[in-house]
Amino acid sequence: MAAANDEEILEGFLCPICKADLKSASQLTSHFESLHQEEQDVLKSLKDIFGKAKKVILNADDTNLKETFDRALKFNSQEYYPYEEQTIGVSRSSSDYFKAVRSARLERYATETNKLLIRLDKLVFNMPSEPNQRKQHEQEVVPWLDGTSVKLCPNCAKAFSLTRRKHHCRLCGSILCHDCSVFLDLNVARTIVDPSAPQTSQEHEVNEKNGLRLCEHCYKLVQLRKQVQENRNAKTGLMTTYEQMRSLMDQAQPAVAMYEKMCQSLFDGETTYNLSDVNAMRGRIGKLAEGIDLLSKQVLGFPAEPNTRQAKVQQHISQAAAYYIKDQLLSLRKLPTEAQIEEVRRQRYERAQKQIQLERERVELEREWRSEAESSGSRTNGPKHDDDNPLLEQMNIIREYIKEARKELRFEEVAILETNLKELKKEYQLQMLSYKS
Repeated sequence: MAAANDEEILEGFLCPICKADLKSASQLTSHFESLHQEEQDVLKSLKDIFGKAKKVILNADDTNLKETFDRALKFNSQEYYPYEEQTIGVSRSSSDYFKAVRSARLERYATETNKLLIRLDKLVFNMPSEPNQRKQHEQEVVPWLDGTSVKLCPNCAKAFSLTRRKHHCRLCGSILCHDCSVFLDLNVARTIVDPSAPQTSQEHEVNEKNGLRLCEHCYKLVQLRKQVQENRNAKTGLMTTYEQMRSLMDQAQPAVAMYEKMCQSLFDGETTYNLSDVNAMRGRIGKLAEGIDLLSKQVLGFPAEPNTRQAKVQQHISQAAAYYIKDQLLSLRKLPTEAQIEEVRRQRYERAQKQIQLERERVELEREWRSEAESSGSRTNGPKHDDDNPLLEQMNIIREYIKEARKELRFEEVAILETNLKELKKEYQLQMLSYKS
C-alpha cells in the first residue's frame, strides 16, 4: 500500500501502452492506430469509451443541440432569476463574546508580563558584579526548579548529558538547554523596567556575562512589552513635522520682538543699530516664515480619511500657521529710509550738543564759584596723555565686541554692549569736563 502511494500519478489523455500524453482524444486515437495497430481490442474499447463520453457531454442524441447552445449563449440571469429584495433574517452578534474572550486573554498576558517585569527589576538593579554572588542573587529573586528528575529539555525534547547541560530561566525558573536559551542584554533590560534610564547604542554580542538567560516564552513577553513602549513613545511623521513647525514659531517670536526694538531704535535716532542690521533681521524672519509655510503644507499633505478627526486637525494646523504668518511675520513695521534716519540722528545730535553746552556752562559757573570761595586756585591733577585713559581702552574693547556680535546677528548682545559704550562715553565726557574745570 505504501508503494502504491509512492508511485507517481499521471493525468491526461495517456496511451495505455507507452504512457504518452496526447493532449486530446482525437490525437490519442490516431496515435494508437498508427503505432499500436496490433492492439485492436484496446483500440475498440477506447473508441467505445470516447463515443459514450461524447454523447454524455455534448448530448449528441438531442436533435435540438444547436438551440441548446444558443439559449446558453443568450442566457439572461434576470429571466431565470428575477431580482427580489431579500429580507434580513435572524442574526446574532458575537462581539460581546469576542470582547470577553479577548479581555480574559489580554488580562492573563498582562498579569504574567507584569510579574516578569517585577522580577526583572529586582534582578537588574540589585545585581552583584561577582559571578558567584550573581548566581545566588538570581536564585533568591526567582526560585529555580529542581531538575534532578528532568531528563529531557521541555522545549526541544533532547536528552541532557555532559555536553548538553541543564540551565534555568532567570525569570520563571524553568529548565532548558543552552540551544533553547535566549539572552537579554542587561542594558536593554534596564530600559524596559525604567524607560528614563540612559540607553547605550554599543553593539556587542550578548552572552551569559552581559545578559540574562531566558526561555523563549519569557523573552517574547518581555520583548512585546518593549515593543509596546517603543510604539507608545514613537513619533509619527505628522508629529515630527508639527514639532519642527512649532520650533520655528518659537524662534520667530523673539526675532519679531527684536526687529520691532531695532526699528524703534532707528526711529528714535539712536546709533545702536544701523539699517543693514535691521534688514538682516527682516531677512531672517522671512526665512522662518518660509519654513513655517512649507512645514504647514507638509502637515496638510499627510494622508488622512476625509471628514475624520485627523483630517480636521491637519486643516486646523495649516490654517493656524497661515494666520500666524500673516498676522505676526508679514505685518512688520516698514523701515525708515536713509534720509529719514540721518534727519532724526541730526536732530538728536543737535539736542545732545545743546545739552553738552548747558552742562559746560553749569560746570563753568561752579568753577567760578569755587575759585572765589577758595584761594588755592584751580586743580593741577589732570591727565597727561589721553591714550593712557582706561576708559578709552574699555570703549575700544567694547567696540570690537559689538562688531563680532553684529556679524553673528546677536542683536540683543549688541544692544547691551551699545548701552555700556554709551555709559562709558558719558563718564569720559564728565571726566574731561571736570579736568578742564
